[in-house]
Amino acid sequence: MRKIILVPDSKLSFLKRKTKKLVHSFSGSIIIEDSRLILPKEEKIKKGILLCSSSATLKRYKGGVEYGGMLLSVSRKFKEEEETTSRELFLEPAEYRVEIDVSGAGRLEIPGFRLDNGILILYITPNYVFQFPQGSIAIYGSEDFVQITLAPTKFGLKGKVSPNLQDAEEVEVILKGNDTRELLFWGDEEGEFDYEFIKEHILLISHESLISPKELANALGKVSLISGHGEFELETKLKYPLKKDMRESIKFRVSLG
Repeated sequence: MRKIILVPDSKLSFLKRKTKKLVHSFSGSIIIEDSRLILPKEEKIKKGILLCSSSATLKRYKGGVEYGGMLLSVSRKFKEEEETTSRELFLEPAEYRVEIDVSGAGRLEIPGFRLDNGILILYITPNYVFQFPQGSIAIYGSEDFVQITLAPTKFGLKGKVSPNLQDAEEVEVILKGNDTRELLFWGDEEGEFDYEFIKEHILLISHESLISPKELANALGKVSLISGHGEFELETKLKYPLKKDMRESIKFRVSLG
């Protein structure tokens, strides 16, 4: 299991610097044994799901001076399911969902625990069963044709793109979450795509005042990301220079295996 301390690297207020030190200190004191965590002492613990979302807005100009570039507004809520007092935590496989776009805006729904001091112990289970309603997507135009053949993989999905284009410029294949999109393929010739969700067991140690979708993307070395369980959409598009694009899509589900 990979442990990630999820705290910002940017400038912080005095209070948040103290909180960051608290997270680092706590992270160094826990013991990981497979799917069991041993805390340094008995704690009152809330078990549930972290709901964290962020939206991006442009900063404004005043007197010809730019006050920054992009602002991220972050909201956080820990949805409690039960409360207990213990020194041991068991990381039972559970569904999660992560969507983050290139601006840093996105949404996290990750299971885990919250301590009384606001420290979060969250975890990601990379166990997926992909359920497609059909094995391919096809678009037929008057002069153009494209077929996408789909197949699940252990951690994601792959596809073969077979186009025959006359008027269309190119084909795009897009993975859609609720609010985030990932471009899987674009081009005018035959090709393939292979998209993987998170494939490591991950333990996240953070604090309810510090965590954000952008920090998770940075920690995973990603610019954008769609991963997890639930319903998704795969859209195929024929792009034309002088007329409306043609589109076809399917919705599919990912469940915990």
